[in-house]
Amino acid sequence: MYHFHLRDVSEIGPHGLDVPLGAGQGRMSELFQLLADREVKPLMMMEYEHDFDNPMPYLIESVNYINRLCGKIIEEQRQKAQMGTPIRLNASAAQFSADMRLEGKNKEEATVHGWNSPDQRISWNTQLKPGNYQVFIRYAQPYASSAMTLEADGQELAAIFEPSFTWYDYHTSEVGILKIVRGGEVTITLRGIQNGIKRDKEGKLKADEVLPDVHYIELVPTSLAATSQQTNILSQFKGVPLFDGKSFAGWEGNDGESSMKHFRIEKRAIVGGCMTEDLNHNQFVRTVKQYKNFELRLKYKVKAMDESYNGGIQFRSIPSTISGRSFEMVGYQADIISWKKGALYDEQRRWDFLGMQLGRVENYKADAWNEYIIRCEGPRVRIWLNGVKTTDYIEPYTDSPFEGIGTIAQEGYIALQIHEGKASEVWYKDILIEELK
Repeated sequence: MYHFHLRDVSEIGPHGLDVPLGAGQGRMSELFQLLADREVKPLMMMEYEHDFDNPMPYLIESVNYINRLCGKIIEEQRQKAQMGTPIRLNASAAQFSADMRLEGKNKEEATVHGWNSPDQRISWNTQLKPGNYQVFIRYAQPYASSAMTLEADGQELAAIFEPSFTWYDYHTSEVGILKIVRGGEVTITLRGIQNGIKRDKEGKLKADEVLPDVHYIELVPTSLAATSQQTNILSQFKGVPLFDGKSFAGWEGNDGESSMKHFRIEKRAIVGGCMTEDLNHNQFVRTVKQYKNFELRLKYKVKAMDESYNGGIQFRSIPSTISGRSFEMVGYQADIISWKKGALYDEQRRWDFLGMQLGRVENYKADAWNEYIIRCEGPRVRIWLNGVKTTDYIEPYTDSPFEGIGTIAQEGYIALQIHEGKASEVWYKDILIEELK
């Protein structure tokens, strides 16, 4: 590459107008990162035609943006150069599931393809000394919001993949700082936890695109603080009661007394619904206080005539403001339904299940006590049902808005649901919570 012509536009399409670099829809940061990754230094020519008679202020703003962006990239490279010798683990040295494949001209260029399921694994075995390592991954996938976990030596990182330009342009991204405790022969394992998002035939954004093609991972020894967590994070729970077992202290009906008449306390449990009356619409009892980062634990069981029962635990949720729908809650819900166990649903908002089904619960009985664990840390939401991790989801819309909805709130009420439909009861008890920093 010798040179190219560069501009940014207000929108992608024939009606896009020139804007200063970095102020439009062009993916400038990815473009300059790609140039840095490829170690090419072409001549770049900028042009601004929207205000043809006075382009200089816009060009100055563009040059300032380039200086800031390149300065950031150079600083990251400088910090990386000050660290230890990188350990690069190529795709050609990886072990992976039988339904995946390796493609490429040689060992250096080979990439792992066919990653599309949480049941698949990509792993490497390597010798590591105890200490912290900055982890990078090089991959290609042009769709946003796919995510993975990386496990090694009893520690775990989780990250969303930033999209590459195309399936043929590879992008390098930081996963986090991994703590290696014991060292020695270490197995590093990648698992997919959510698909990429693309538009369906109706033009709606849906998470149904496969996971990236992986070129390599790289571990750089560093003195930076670890961002990884222990894989046995659940053993550290220090919860306090959120329900005292005898009163609704700290709880209220989402729609006042009209909601509360559908809930009662029996045998130290909150019971939603009854077996003698169908329900016309959803009802919730919610906490008086809002919660942001926490680990919530509770037990539930269901009484129902058939498999049409429906309930759930709302969290980071708010009451609906739609006229005539004040009984509804808007937000995340750990569902209680017969056909999708341990699932995360976006109630009254995206109207869709989020993330992948990771683990499957054996010998499940709805009419026996089942344990739900819900852990929210920043954009990451994890759900365990009867000790099995069923959902691990990283919200991509905490800063950038989901079209037609906006940014997704990371704080709200916790609520217990009884769903509209046939007469049934959902019982909730042993409700504990630990608020996290």
